[in-house]
Amino acid sequence: MRFLARRLINAVLTLFAVSVLGFLFSSFAPGDFFAEMRMNPQLRPETVAALRAEYGLDQPLIVRYGRWLDSAWRGEFGYSFAYIQPVGQLLLPRARNTLLLSGLSLGLPWLLAVPIGVLAGVRRLPFLPRAVEFFNAGVVAIPELVLALAFLWIAARTRWLPVGGMASLDFSHLSSWGQARDVARHLFLPVLVMVFIGLPT
Repeated sequence: MRFLARRLINAVLTLFAVSVLGFLFSSFAPGDFFAEMRMNPQLRPETVAALRAEYGLDQPLIVRYGRWLDSAWRGEFGYSFAYIQPVGQLLLPRARNTLLLSGLSLGLPWLLAVPIGVLAGVRRLPFLPRAVEFFNAGVVAIPELVLALAFLWIAARTRWLPVGGMASLDFSHLSSWGQARDVARHLFLPVLVMVFIGLPT
């Protein structure tokens, strides 16, 4: 019970520290939407100051953090002036893509490593343990960035797979099956890299 309590406290403190750092980085990042507005000669400084006050950017840092934390807790992440829509609507499709990629990258190494490990432990295939050790040593010895760039280079040279994005430009014109195939083609390369990196561990 004490172990679970300590883990829970550590998780809460970690989330708090991440939220503080995230807020500070975004607050002290150079330039913002209103800084760009100041460069517009048609807008008076009083107008920009009034807009900053309307959005609470003239408040002390601790007050702004409290308001930001309260809004984040309620799932309200503000409004994007660059995309002219709520930030939550921008996060949803990107979060979906991230979860899909992360789930495949975490799940597939387990699905492959467990049966390979069992077969290597049984020793009915004498070459398999050596092959697994050789593969693990080779992948671990190569920096992850170099491995990813090598796969990108091969894909770019052969043009067998797309090297970026989540879907093709004509994605909306494809059938349901075509859209699924298109997403799978775009996911194959990053998932393959993550599987190679995840298998030895």
